[in-house]
Amino acid sequence: MTDSDGDGIYEVLKSNLQANIIFCRMNPNTTDNNWNNKWNQTGDLTVPTDGTNLYTVKDGTWDNGGGTWSTK
Repeated sequence: MTDSDGDGIYEVLKSNLQANIIFCRMNPNTTDNNWNNKWNQTGDLTVPTDGTNLYTVKDGTWDNGGGTWSTK
């Protein structure tokens, strides 16, 4: 994920072949992104087909926590 336009929203390109996605928060103090330095992750999310494309994690609920889909 990158914040390509500097607006504070991180973007990810997703293949059209995948219907599900998991967001992980990694330890920023290392350059290795592997399961040993994963801080938190959402549950297995189903990407909506209704045009909503922005997922916002609810504060304090990273580990399989809640969130909402909306549009940017």
